[in-house]
Amino acid sequence: MSTTNQLKIGVIGCGGIAQMMHLPFLFSMRDAFAIRALSDISPGVLQAMGERYQVPQSACFTNFAGLLQQDLDAVLVLSGGDHTPQALAALESGKHVFVEKPLCFTLQEADELARAARQANRQLMVGYMKRYDPGYQYALARLPEMGPIRYAQVNTLHPAEDDYLRIHNILRFDDVPPETLKAIREADHLKLVEAIGEVSANLQALYPNVFLGSMVHDTNALRGLLGEPEGVLFSELWPQESQPVSITTLLGYPGDLRVVYTWTYLAELRDYFQEIALMSAGHRLRIQFPSPYLRHFPTPVVFQGMEGEASYEKRVTASYDEAFRRELEAFYDNIINDRRPLTDVEDARRDIQLLQQILAALHPHGLGGEAAQLL
Repeated sequence: MSTTNQLKIGVIGCGGIAQMMHLPFLFSMRDAFAIRALSDISPGVLQAMGERYQVPQSACFTNFAGLLQQDLDAVLVLSGGDHTPQALAALESGKHVFVEKPLCFTLQEADELARAARQANRQLMVGYMKRYDPGYQYALARLPEMGPIRYAQVNTLHPAEDDYLRIHNILRFDDVPPETLKAIREADHLKLVEAIGEVSANLQALYPNVFLGSMVHDTNALRGLLGEPEGVLFSELWPQESQPVSITTLLGYPGDLRVVYTWTYLAELRDYFQEIALMSAGHRLRIQFPSPYLRHFPTPVVFQGMEGEASYEKRVTASYDEAFRRELEAFYDNIINDRRPLTDVEDARRDIQLLQQILAALHPHGLGGEAAQLL
């Protein structure tokens, strides 16, 4: 550990979300973090980010193993695909780890990472920024006022991302060796088969890109509000085996609470929409998340209730603080004060398990791997 309260940080993966959010905020939070090493499989990206964030080229590595040999307190794993190899190696080298979602592809990997974190006595925090969003946390604090929740809806309308990404001027280079990309794809495919079996190409794409890439945020936010569902009562994918895709799921909770969750890709309207709506007999609470690619856009919360015979509606902007920044503040606090992360490996494992159950319910006789065991 550093002799001061500033943590020496290494970043593995300098692509989209790193350039949009994590690297700018890390660089601005200099009382807490010092970026000392970078790793990316693209030499061009690596050089550009090293120059931008004042990291010498001697501390920039196309192989993350070189980064882990540096004198670092903690590592952020922000690369695409399965994060297990980087996170596991970082823990085994004695580093605290922040890993972007998804933590991993399989439940077995999650268990392996949990053991490694315990054995190393290091923090392992998963990047679910919605749980650190000030609007979400305001809504969570209001929940006890509502009485028993009878019904909830989660709706995510996901547009094409190009227009959102373009405003950030993300640097990309066509310079990754083909053999490197092939090795990554082959390793990810093996983990996919372990998770969901040998399935159609469509489902092979949906599991990492939609389920673990986007829906995982929704399930995590829902679980943070309502806890663990008892089971998946219904799940439908439409159109079948084609794109674009929509998925609707009915989740059963204790006490006859039901949650209807729909994720749908609506490419052409450039208006990301996500709302979690919670209803009791006398109150309604709606959390309306902005696009995750827009900095400092607030998350409005709409609270409805009764005052005598009159109904009222209160719309709240809790803060303009950025959820990505707040989760980095939480990571720092967890390390400095030895606190268990709100979004830890066990929390992430429950999301993977729930998403595998949803996927298995779509094709109850057509999946293998871990998902088949969850029916």
